[in-house]
Amino acid sequence: MTLLTSHLRCPPGKVAAALVAAIALLGMMMPRAGANQLANDRAKARTIEAEIATLGQHEDALGEQYDAAVATLEAADARVTSATHALALARADQAKTLALLRKDAVETYVGGGPLALGESSNPGNMNDALLGQELEQTFASDQTNALDGYREAQIYANIARVQLVSAREADARQLARLDSDRKQVQAAADQLLSLEAQVKGRIATIVAQIRAEELAAERRAEAARLARLRAEEAAQAARLAALRRAQEEAQAQEARQEARQEAALKAAQAAQAKSGPQVEAASLSDPSATVAGTAPIGTASGAPQALPGVSAAASVAVQAAESRVGDAYVWGADGPDYFDCSGLVMWAYAQAGVYLPHYSGAQYYDTIHIPMSDLEPGDLVFPADPGVHVAIYIGNGEIVQAPYTGANVQIVPLDPSFFVLASRVG
Repeated sequence: MTLLTSHLRCPPGKVAAALVAAIALLGMMMPRAGANQLANDRAKARTIEAEIATLGQHEDALGEQYDAAVATLEAADARVTSATHALALARADQAKTLALLRKDAVETYVGGGPLALGESSNPGNMNDALLGQELEQTFASDQTNALDGYREAQIYANIARVQLVSAREADARQLARLDSDRKQVQAAADQLLSLEAQVKGRIATIVAQIRAEELAAERRAEAARLARLRAEEAAQAARLAALRRAQEEAQAQEARQEARQEAALKAAQAAQAKSGPQVEAASLSDPSATVAGTAPIGTASGAPQALPGVSAAASVAVQAAESRVGDAYVWGADGPDYFDCSGLVMWAYAQAGVYLPHYSGAQYYDTIHIPMSDLEPGDLVFPADPGVHVAIYIGNGEIVQAPYTGANVQIVPLDPSFFVLASRVG
């Protein structure tokens, strides 16, 4: 009998669910460009899902029909076996009856049969006459029984033959029906595979488009970050230049003031030599005293200022982490040129003399937990599972982090939907 192949019996609904899930995932990946195209593909996916479900239901129905046909074939095979056995018995009865008839005929022809016994040489012998009559009646009865048995056996043989032919015809019809069902299922499976190939091809195209847009967005973000870094470097260079100019001006002012003081001291000494004790010794002995209307000398300092409102350690850690922007992410690295997320935090605070463990979960539990609303520069931020990631808040709604393999240390806006836990390094 014909069997359905195993791959046609697999539930096609799973294929539909996988395709729809894949397109839904694409929708989450690309909320911007290509939204209309993705919406159309979602609608197409729903249509394909319905078609696949219909094919699956049809396939299941054919499977049940196949199981029923198998049972019917088994019953037909049993009828064929029974009819064959009945035919064999009938033919055996026919052969037995024919053999008996032939035997009786031969005996009648050769020996004269019962009639010969009835014609005794001694007509007066009544016992012989009665015996001959009895034998004649017995032969006639046996012959009639034999003929009846032959006819009955022939009838049974004909019935068995008809049943055998009918059972074989039923088998042939059932096999033809199963072959038709198999072809229907094969056609449905081919249609399913074609639809699946179409959707997969479209998904591949959309994924390529999404990736291209993501790469373009990454390039734009990187260009903006580099421009921001260049602007910050230029501003820092300008601040340093202004600081150097202020220091140089202060040094020149101090030199001029010292020169004026020295000149005034010499003039006072000369006047004292001419006029005696008219000039007070106190004015000569105090070089910082005001002479000829000059002001007191001030000093300038070039030391960098800490971030306002935060601890010195937090200020140093923020500046240290920002200095590593652009360094590559490497799993398990803790500096000075490569970092993972917790490695960057550990290295940045180590520059301030604060030592943290190299694991984001331990960093969260070893620091002071604070609400997100109290964030200050230098605080650490974590997702709901602190063992997954960590970053340093640097103020103005931004963080510095080492994100993942293939990316560099970066400054990005704080995502409040991802970062929900915060702590402060004490």
